Amino acid sequence: MNNSSLTFVLGGAKSGKSEFAEHLYSRKERICYIATGVVKNPDGEMQLRIQRHQARRSNKWITHEQYQHVDELINNSQQDGYLLDDAIMLVTNLFYDLVLAKTSPEKIDDYLESASSQEIAIVREKILSNWKKILAAVRVNNQSMVIVSDEVGLGVVPATKQTRILRDLYGEVNQLIAKEADNVYFVISGIAQKLK
Repeated sequence: MNNSSLTFVLGGAKSGKSEFAEHLYSRKERICYIATGVVKNPDGEMQLRIQRHQARRSNKWITHEQYQHVDELINNSQQDGYLLDDAIMLVTNLFYDLVLAKTSPEKIDDYLESASSQEIAIVREKILSNWKKILAAVRVNNQSMVIVSDEVGLGVVPATKQTRILRDLYGEVNQLIAKEADNVYFVISGIAQKLK
């Protein structure tokens, strides 16, 4: 992988996108794996998923489980490359941090149903700003990064306001990353197609 290249890997659930992304780097390189699926109370099934992902990684790779301050991580550590898996979990976790600053977990649906378009726009801007900082840190530090994300535009329109807001945010973030990326791949059933 070239220095200062940004590669974006999209796919559906269980499409093989993470495994494809991992193979873009050599197992001999010093890679920082940024796991954004920080789960506060993982169940058994989620723990098995995490263990399968961890088992595939090289022992030369380091893992940071975080979704906040990713730009600072990139600014403050020099690695051969970074692999962020995944963009959707980062957006989801940031979204709920912002919403839970305004309401309690049991009232999220009610809060979002009554939220004004201006309140939703503030959340949107904070999340997009976070992503712009991450992408800028990659460029400024002349780093290589692979970002994995789910393609969310192939399903039906969600039934609730909460899921529509999230779906729209996911799509906007994916478009932002794809526009900045040097390479974009779409993975279907383990087969990667280069789009850009």
